[in-house]
Amino acid sequence: MRHCPYCLVIVRETDERCPLCGKATVEGELQRTEAQHLPGSTEYPSFRSGKEKHPVQIDEPEPKLNSIIAVELISVFFGIALIVTVLANLFAEHRLSWSLYAGLGILMLWLVICIPLILKKYPWIIFAVLGPSIPLLIFVLDVLDGHISWYLNYGLPITILVEFCITLAALFIGISRRKGLNVFAILLLAASLLCVGLEGIIDLNLYNRLSLDWSVIVSFVCIPMGGLLFYLHYRIMKKASLRKLFRL
Repeated sequence: MRHCPYCLVIVRETDERCPLCGKATVEGELQRTEAQHLPGSTEYPSFRSGKEKHPVQIDEPEPKLNSIIAVELISVFFGIALIVTVLANLFAEHRLSWSLYAGLGILMLWLVICIPLILKKYPWIIFAVLGPSIPLLIFVLDVLDGHISWYLNYGLPITILVEFCITLAALFIGISRRKGLNVFAILLLAASLLCVGLEGIIDLNLYNRLSLDWSVIVSFVCIPMGGLLFYLHYRIMKKASLRKLFRL
């Protein structure tokens, strides 16, 4: 067979020169050695073994860069949604009406999603920014009608209650050394507290008295489940995994 003694490749019988290096080809058996490199020849990488002498290193993007890209994409999507909402309102009514409420809702959702991504290394700054921002936006939603109606009785207390429950849950999750089932337990207890507070606010404004009904049922379900998850996390899961415990 005709081959190139420099590149060690088989060529056609009519090829007098190698199409790779331009050297003269010869007739005979192809002799391959482990690392053959003749003087004056060009060394080509061999991919037959699946290993390269100089593997290409691909630089992965930094986590900070990923957060910036995520914020940019979310901002673009939310910006498009805001523009479409305003244009639809202007096209339908030739003035801004319901798009003001939708725009504030979009802005509020952007704050809740993007601020933690921007300031994820500074949790207390996140609470310092979102804490007053969300009640302020809800206040603006109320005054868009021209007067304050539901903000003082419902909007502000419920907003403070939600922020308090989220902050409390995040605090206990943050100080936990081992995170697992205890995270779900904390969330269940926070949800129970939120339901009790929410029904209390509604009852005090509607009936001028505290009459807990459905929130007690929710608490009776969430609190025992939370206690069970705490027990599984701190007693049983510490010595055995769920796979071993339930023979999965």
